[in-house]
Amino acid sequence: MSKTKKYLIACGILLILIVIGSLFKSNQYVVNVSTEINAPINFVFNAINDLSYQEDWNAKASLDTSFHVDCDDHARGRGASCSYKSKLYGDGVIRILESTANDSLVMTEVSNEHATKLIRYILKGDGDNKSTVFVTGTSASGWITNLWNFIHKWKLKKHLNHQLDNLQVFVQDRYINKIYSGYPIEQASLDQKFFLIQKAEINLSNTEAYYTQNMSALYQTALDNKLIVSGMPCALYYSWDESLGKTEMAAAIPTLSELFIANTQTTHISPGSALKAVYKGDKKDIRKVHEAIQDYMLDHHLQVIFPIIEEYMTTPTQEPDPSKWTTNIYYYYSEEQH
Repeated sequence: MSKTKKYLIACGILLILIVIGSLFKSNQYVVNVSTEINAPINFVFNAINDLSYQEDWNAKASLDTSFHVDCDDHARGRGASCSYKSKLYGDGVIRILESTANDSLVMTEVSNEHATKLIRYILKGDGDNKSTVFVTGTSASGWITNLWNFIHKWKLKKHLNHQLDNLQVFVQDRYINKIYSGYPIEQASLDQKFFLIQKAEINLSNTEAYYTQNMSALYQTALDNKLIVSGMPCALYYSWDESLGKTEMAAAIPTLSELFIANTQTTHISPGSALKAVYKGDKKDIRKVHEAIQDYMLDHHLQVIFPIIEEYMTTPTQEPDPSKWTTNIYYYYSEEQH
């Protein structure tokens, strides 16, 4: 028998063994990782439970600057789904299948170029503002490639550990530094406030136009009645309904005391505790600051007391460059019972 035939027979036997081995070996693989985070358990749960934060702590975002997550209005809790795009990892979808508050979550990560991952998070709190996150990642390889599942397991474990490291930084930045989406959130104790206002229910798309149209008339009323304006102009929001596309808002200028002037609208806000964030830039992007404050309130079990105040520290006539405009945003709050 020639050497060539021997080699062919050996290769054939090896190929048969590989096929048989692949047939009898499971294509599924499972890894388990965990980490401890110095923050209350609800901070950790809220971070995982909102898919819009995936760009902040998903391991893919750290390794691929093109990684971008696109979420609709339902990005939080069971049934939430967000798509992502990535030059390195391909496009895919992340979904939350199960969500039990401050306890556990199950989500899938389905990629066009990589195997589907099922990721289960179990959360445990120790009562001293520390939380432990246990993660089980499950995926599957294809036929033949299941023979080196040990490599797939190593890669998945590395990915999940990287992800937990990112989650730890993200959560502790919120809990310790009180920074949400890049905005520091401050607590403030506010004195009683008095305002001359023009108030109405309007479409959400008309808020800026409504404010602009009524501000000149308010200043004219103050001038006609010899009122002292005690601060910068504001917008007061008494409600905000995305589903109806409506808000009840007021254009407002602050005054020194309560007013009783015929044919004018006035209001006052009692002293109280509030959250404050400072926004710099064009008002068209101000919503992200409101969302940051709302995320803070969710983490700290706070409930908003309306109205919400936007205080405009810079006017377009003073500063034509929108990137230099400064707005103070205040949310009065009470503590939720939990």
